[in-house]
Formats: sequence, structure tokens, C-alpha cells
Amino acid sequence: MFKIFQEAKPIKWIYNQRSTIDFSPTYQRRGRLWKKSQKQLLIDSILNELDIPKFYFQFMPPVINNTHYNYAIIDGKQRIETILGFIDNEFPLSDQFVFLDCSLTQQFGDISGKYFSELEKAVPALIARFWQYELNIVFMDTTAPDIINELFVRLNSSVPVSTSEKRNANGGALSEKIQELCDSSLFFTKKIRIANRRFAHNDLALKLLMLETGEWDLTQKSVDKFLHDNRDFYSCRIAFENFEHNVNQIAEVFEDRDNLLSKKNIIITLYTVLPYIPVNKMRLFMQYFEDYRTVAQLEGNIADNMSLLSEFTRLLQQGADKKSSIQERCNIMKQYIYEFLDCN
Repeated sequence: MFKIFQEAKPIKWIYNQRSTIDFSPTYQRRGRLWKKSQKQLLIDSILNELDIPKFYFQFMPPVINNTHYNYAIIDGKQRIETILGFIDNEFPLSDQFVFLDCSLTQQFGDISGKYFSELEKAVPALIARFWQYELNIVFMDTTAPDIINELFVRLNSSVPVSTSEKRNANGGALSEKIQELCDSSLFFTKKIRIANRRFAHNDLALKLLMLETGEWDLTQKSVDKFLHDNRDFYSCRIAFENFEHNVNQIAEVFEDRDNLLSKKNIIITLYTVLPYIPVNKMRLFMQYFEDYRTVAQLEGNIADNMSLLSEFTRLLQQGADKKSSIQERCNIMKQYIYEFLDCN
């Protein structure tokens, strides 16, 4: 079934329905990407009663929905979060705010730099207008995920949607499993020191899973093919269990927001050498390895082993997702593991 209809809903409706709206369906990008100035410009447009782009919601009636949500945002998440954030006093109006209609300035005065709570007290009539500002919402009534995922990608095709976001939107059951792991595993939520902007954690998780299956080519084309071939999750479920076990073990020995886990390509290389290093010595080894690499960068290629480390650093920066690069980094790190274990 596929139906589409459009309605104008006041901001007050969005505010009252916010607990029934799913802001983070699997295809959706992470929120909080807008700068403060962008948020203020949107509120400026609303208070000046200018048109803003349509919103796209998936309609999910309770009879076909196992969650407490009635709607999911397909497009417009940043704008909805901005409107709700303004209402919750997360940011004020711009200091340069002006009404485009001079009669409104005469009616409401200078409101620049004020928070929502201040406006409620000072100019309640303006807030009443704000609540009644109508948002044009296109509702899509369908249970077919492929239609929703395709619409999300198409709507965002003029916006710099990252490769990871597109993969997350089109990855089916596998993307859902990866999202669940990234939301629950201490490795992703507490240990790695990588900001989760634009599904960066999901991208890392997918590449580590590929390594677990024996696929070492992590270039974009290869990753996209892997995701397409394993959308149903069933064919890679055993590898996923092993991958989940491995990252949970790593999480046990590293510190929260560990600097040793701050680079994606270092983490990928570490994953390739897991069979060669005892878990309880893993962090000690990484500290040992990074200390030597720092010395190599400072002193240059004085000795053969320093030359190897310089090559390792080069491989991290050039063609890092290529199979040959990952294999060579693995071989270099293995040499240092053997030296480390001999001394420890």
C-alpha cells in the first residue's frame, strides 16, 4: 500500500505530537548538524512569516506499527529539532533579528537576542502567532522501507549527504543491526574517540565487519557491494556475532574516549592483528607502538624499524582503504607485536 497526502499543521501540533514522532528512523541522519546561526535564521523566517520548505513524514498508524510512534521524519529533521530547541530555550534569536514588516516592529518592539521564555512574557501575542505558524507536511502512508529509503536519498540529493548516510538509508536489516550495535556497545558509545558525525561509527562498524568476513578491500565500491549483498543480514550473521564479541573484548581493556582509539584507520589496523595479541596486553601494545611511531615522526628514518613506522604512517594517509594498504599496515604492526611480546 502506498498513499501520499499533504496537510498544513501548526507548530503547536508538532510540539504536542513530539513524543509520537520518531526522529531517528534507520535511514535518518544524525541530528544537531546545524550551526547556531542556521537555527536562528530558520526562526527568523518563521517569525517574519516567510515560507520554509516542506516536511516529509512517514505515517505509521498503530495497527501496523509495533512502536509508540505515529510518525517518522523522512526529511526536515534539522528544522523540526531547531523549532523544538528554540521553544526549549536552547538558543535565542539572533542579535541582528529585525522584523521585515515595520508595523510588527511598532507592535512588538525590539526582540533581538531574546529567548522563547522571555518572548512569552514580553510579547505573548507574537508567541501566539508563532504557535499558529503552519508547516506544510507531506505524509507518506506506506510500510515499504525501500520506498521510504529511496525518497530520503532523493530528497537529500541536493544536500551533501555523506556516503555513510546513504549506506545507512539503503542497508536494510544489516544497517539496522549495525545501528543497534553502535547505540549499545561500549566500544562505540564510550571507548573510541571519534565523533559520530554523519554515521561515522556506522561506517567504521561496517568496515570492521567486512574484515571479520575476510574482505580486506574497504574502498567505497567494495563497501557498497558488501552492504548490498548482505542487506538481509542472514548471510553475515555469524561474522557479526564474532565482530560484536571482538569489539566488546577491546572495550574491556581501553579507557573511555581513549586517545589510542582516535583514528579510524588505526582502529581498522588494530582489528586485523587481534589474533596475534592477547586481549589483556592489547592497550599496552598500542601505547608501545604509538610511542615508537611518534619517535619515528620526530627523528626521521634513522634505523630500519623507524623507516617501517614512517611507511606505516604514510599508508594511513594515502589509499588507506585499499586492500594492499591494510595488509601492509597489518604486517608492520605484527612485527612490532612480536618484539613487544618478547619483552613483555
